[in-house]
Amino acid sequence: MHTTNRSVAQGNIINIAPPKFGELVSISAGLLWTRLTIPSKLDHINIYLIKDKGGWFAIDSGPSSDANREIWEEIVQKLPEPKKLTGLLVTHCHPDHIGLSGWIQQHFQVPVYASENEISKARRDEFSRLSSDHEKDDFFYRTLGVSNTEIPELMKYARVMDNLYGLLPEKVKIIEKGESIIIGENDWDIWSGSGHSVEHICLKNDKLGIFISGDQVLPGITPHVGTDIISLNDNPIKNWLESLTDLKSWVNPDYLVLPAHERIFFNAIARVDEILEHHHNLLRTLIRKLDQWLTTDELLSFVGWGAVKGFGRCLALEETFAHLVFLVNSGEVKIQKNESSDAIEFRSILVEK
Repeated sequence: MHTTNRSVAQGNIINIAPPKFGELVSISAGLLWTRLTIPSKLDHINIYLIKDKGGWFAIDSGPSSDANREIWEEIVQKLPEPKKLTGLLVTHCHPDHIGLSGWIQQHFQVPVYASENEISKARRDEFSRLSSDHEKDDFFYRTLGVSNTEIPELMKYARVMDNLYGLLPEKVKIIEKGESIIIGENDWDIWSGSGHSVEHICLKNDKLGIFISGDQVLPGITPHVGTDIISLNDNPIKNWLESLTDLKSWVNPDYLVLPAHERIFFNAIARVDEILEHHHNLLRTLIRKLDQWLTTDELLSFVGWGAVKGFGRCLALEETFAHLVFLVNSGEVKIQKNESSDAIEFRSILVEK
């Protein structure tokens, strides 16, 4: 979940005030920063526009809403000449990043770029939303140890983001790690990683010293890394730790980081180290508390999420469970099913030693 935690990167935030919704702020020549709205505590997403041949190339779409469609109309009218979008790159398939992508493609007649795994997941998720498979949610929360009386409420909150998805783009230009994309006169190198999502795209330009990080690296909050699938094969924490480690060898710490939320900053590597330490601390805390058989729900209070309510509680359960799956796969924690409740319980292997 988006968790606030201490950040040395906060000291590296540059002195450019964030834009208001729809306002265009110049970061450097040919690089603009604006914001769209999100109806949540995290109330914004950063949108970046890069000078291209014949117009401006956008990074991420924002979530679907009438307000954001109006903001996009205003943004295009306020762009320096030529007042035109030339393309849209979707970093990943979460609604604040992909929600308006289909509308932007149709309305502004531009190509949309995304990784293959992200657009495939977006289409699977769309089918799931349309099918309203509530039995899947019910099974998931029962397995995590949530009480039967609370499950209907959590199932309602689990779908709270559905309305932020609009139409998906009809056609997508697939991009992948190791390639580059030409925007204007510059080549932007492509990197991808998984954990927060399945194939999250980041961009860097060595000539300009710019790193567009999406949700992969944020200056003051840690992205949600969880799972709503009861499977030991779905191991997002493992993928996340490996991806962050790989990213450290790809990005230069001197580059300016343009994240999807909060302020722009320097030194992505220092921030990645903090995020890695955050997850390792969480894993160590869980192992210490697993001196008896406990469910995911029972463990929330030990990791500081016991009082979280609403949609945040859904994310807390998913993220705690994902960390437990990592520990089971690493051989540090055992797993069993409670036959009376159908919940999965966990215990450290150290109890038997």
